[in-house]
Amino acid sequence: MSVSAGDPLLQSIEIVTPAGDPAGEAWESHAHERHELLSSITGVVTVETGARVHVLPRGSAIWIPADCAHAVRASAGNTMRCTWFAAAALPDALARPAVLSTSRLLDDVLVHLDEDLAPERRRRAEAFALDLLSLAARPEEGLPQPASPWLREVTAALAANPADDRSVEEWAAVAAVSVRTFTRHFRAETGLPFSGWRTRLRVRSAMAQLAAGTGVAAVARRVGFESPSAFATAFRRETGSSPSAFAAGSRPA
Repeated sequence: MSVSAGDPLLQSIEIVTPAGDPAGEAWESHAHERHELLSSITGVVTVETGARVHVLPRGSAIWIPADCAHAVRASAGNTMRCTWFAAAALPDALARPAVLSTSRLLDDVLVHLDEDLAPERRRRAEAFALDLLSLAARPEEGLPQPASPWLREVTAALAANPADDRSVEEWAAVAAVSVRTFTRHFRAETGLPFSGWRTRLRVRSAMAQLAAGTGVAAVARRVGFESPSAFATAFRRETGSSPSAFAAGSRPA
């Protein structure tokens, strides 16, 4: 895409992950010199940004400031859009990583900016895109990451497979520590008990799948709940909404 020097929006591309691999596709931790808006268009995207894990439902995006290290995992057959902005183009509300609910209007503006526009039209469209980003900035902080490498291996495994139902005792054995050491370090480093952290991860993963149109019972099984009723109770406790109500409100018209 041809752009003028100094323009805030530099590049926007779409990436489609292979449909045949159940594991999807992953990108190791990396950083960009420019700000990135990573949009999940059709599936589930999980992004790790240092001390946080973010789960992106379909139709949402994450703003990643310049020089912020991040790792990405996308579900199979997912379409994502990556849009990069000049480092100077930073909406005040987006000084740190934040998950946003993006509008169809913003999507249309980004697609419009892929066209070969005259400089003045491009500047107007870019300013409008940044304004829409500021309006959409209701950051979802994501899940806290532990600092200890041995605990990060646990949270990374769970982020890749929220339905993993290994107990605290089993995870402590994997980490070669006592259960007391495991639970004490996990709470101290994340501010949450292990069970609470895993439940929040499962609910966030469920939100992504519900938004994609998967049925409530199937989502409950996929993210590791024993029954739809247990899933509904946890989901309502975390979000204030039932899974069915969330699904109805998140699907595109």
